[in-house]
Amino acid sequence: MSISNFLRKRLVNIALVIAGVLILIQFIRPGISHPPVTGDIQAPPDVARILHASCYDCHSNETKLKWFDKIAPASWLVAGHIRDGREALNFSNWDSLSAGDRKANLFLSVNQVMFGTMPLPSYTAFHGDARLTEKDINILKTYVGGLAPVKISDTSRIAVAQQQFSKWAAGALPSVEEVQPAPNGIPYIHDYRDWQIVNISDRFDNGTMRVILGNDVAIEAINKHQTNPWPNGAIFAKVAWEQLTDSSLVANTGELKQVEFMIKDDKKYASTAGWGWARWKGNDLKPYGKTLTFTQECVNCHQPMKDNDFVFTPTMADADRPDKVVSGVQQQLITSVIDNKKQTHTVLLGNGIAVQHARSGAAGAYPAGSVLTLATWSQQEDAHWFGAKIPAHLQTVETVKVGAATTYESYQAPSWKQLPAADHSDRINYITHLKASVIFN
Repeated sequence: MSISNFLRKRLVNIALVIAGVLILIQFIRPGISHPPVTGDIQAPPDVARILHASCYDCHSNETKLKWFDKIAPASWLVAGHIRDGREALNFSNWDSLSAGDRKANLFLSVNQVMFGTMPLPSYTAFHGDARLTEKDINILKTYVGGLAPVKISDTSRIAVAQQQFSKWAAGALPSVEEVQPAPNGIPYIHDYRDWQIVNISDRFDNGTMRVILGNDVAIEAINKHQTNPWPNGAIFAKVAWEQLTDSSLVANTGELKQVEFMIKDDKKYASTAGWGWARWKGNDLKPYGKTLTFTQECVNCHQPMKDNDFVFTPTMADADRPDKVVSGVQQQLITSVIDNKKQTHTVLLGNGIAVQHARSGAAGAYPAGSVLTLATWSQQEDAHWFGAKIPAHLQTVETVKVGAATTYESYQAPSWKQLPAADHSDRINYITHLKASVIFN
């Protein structure tokens, strides 16, 4: 037998074996159930059309398989995607979700579409009709964005925030003597509240406002413009409060909801994208997550930012940092305010004397030696998260110094020259009467 005939026979035998295996595995059918629809999402026709075309095969009980989806081993992958998809979000059980969870899932879904992570690229490669056009994405953004209008806070939420503040100022909160570590062993970090501000965020998608604080390592990296990647030892504390919005559509910080940390160590946390993740919620600072797997949830959420070292919030440009444009600016956080009409976000900072007084909840004027700085930025849409606004440009920096006589200074972009002296008693009164945000130690 010649070598060519031998090889030809060998190839035929291999092909027959492969064909036989393919035939046999067709009998191994993964179970894809079709439970009844208990409560479908009620959306406008154009939105429903997009959801059905791009989402429902994996995220509903109304899966419609094409002929090639039923051929093993592809059918096994398809079944896994459907199982995972329904577990993450199932539009057929929409009635089982709270209003807040429905809104949160829709905002997350739009962001995943914008990031290109959903629908799965491996799915759209064979299901071209599931690809979303720019028009489709804009339709979804308009619909989902309309689910988060600015609302005036009711008296019950104001009462909850006031009760939390009173207990905190009296030293009764947090309500635990010793904060338990996160499930991955990361301990709660005390004294983060005196770190410097990295950035701020208006999360109108869930009605919270956030301040991102950084430790000395993080701030040094920002000053040196060495933030991608962030150096080992950099830590962020992301603090979130409910927004309390008054009739003028000005939002102040309400109830403290949570604090979460990102700790950079590319060796220790190599399995979780180089970051240690931890979060504590509520008045008892209960660690988030039941098992170690919660960290994968964090990594998955931040995965679209892998080219930014998994960090969503960008640092401010030097021209938009109060400490870079005006000398003597204070660094410690007192509170944060959003003006929805003016589209501005303001932060009140103070020196140690001012911060101690503000956080004590004590009545009366700030003591002598207090220095307060009020910085105000215009807002812009967050390019990294649909449902959030971040600072665009720093507009004004105001400083109040309390002594034998209380003085006021005001600086305005772009020149940052001190404005002429005038009667600013109204501004002094406003700044010195802003209430401190609850921020646990």
